Amino acid sequence: MPQVSVVSTVHNGSDHIEQVAESILGQEFERFEWLILDDRSTDETPALLADLADDHHKVRVLTPEKRLGRARGLNRVVDAADGEYIAQQDIDDTSDPQRLSQQAAYLDEHEGVGAVGAYYERIDKIRQEHYVREPPTDHTALVRALTKYIPLAHTLVMFRKRAWQDAGGYPLTDDFEDIRLWIRMVDAGWHLATVPDVLGTHVVYEGSTWNRRFSYRRRQRRLAVVQATAVRRLAVPSWMYVYPLARLVYPSLPSALKRYVRRAVVGLSERPI
Repeated sequence: MPQVSVVSTVHNGSDHIEQVAESILGQEFERFEWLILDDRSTDETPALLADLADDHHKVRVLTPEKRLGRARGLNRVVDAADGEYIAQQDIDDTSDPQRLSQQAAYLDEHEGVGAVGAYYERIDKIRQEHYVREPPTDHTALVRALTKYIPLAHTLVMFRKRAWQDAGGYPLTDDFEDIRLWIRMVDAGWHLATVPDVLGTHVVYEGSTWNRRFSYRRRQRRLAVVQATAVRRLAVPSWMYVYPLARLVYPSLPSALKRYVRRAVVGLSERPI
């Protein structure tokens, strides 16, 4: 039985499959499976995934009868996973070879932690920025960070399947299903953590499904609502409502000022490369 199940959902992601496959199948950790839910792709994705599954026994491909969307697809693939730990992997990002081994070891050693992230390299092709993002490692700091920004990069989080079950699974929403899940996990009594090592790369680009689906301003408004929920449901001071409110004006700031706000005001550690 695998200890870790890597899970991915994909819709028309043929351009990224070779790179992400090299990333996951090149892991130092041995006891894992990789479940990929192909959400009714219409490009070359189904054929590429079939070849991948034929060539590698760790790969299983799930194809639903109809299009599920992101949240339902994630719940379906996590439910089908055999591993005790779930490592979420976006199809257009990559994980470093030691990612699974370090995060699995962390969860082995910290029974109260439901989800663990990592430092990661962020390549923002929209803003032309390249840096290492270093989220807090302490649970209390991470909970407070949930009210300010998204501290755990979903594509580089490993969580316990039991914590996912306790939280009721991913909320059936079309946005921010990750931060909503972390809020539910904390509300259910689980802790959050971060491995203080760079364990992967997250790329932000205009052509991603997320950026095609929502305008930037709309994303910021909806994130403000989610972060206000974090203030309301989690044990943080009520004055922290100021952060969700400030997000409503954040889109109007110039890029240089946004960087200053993220790093100096909000306290997000971003080390330029």
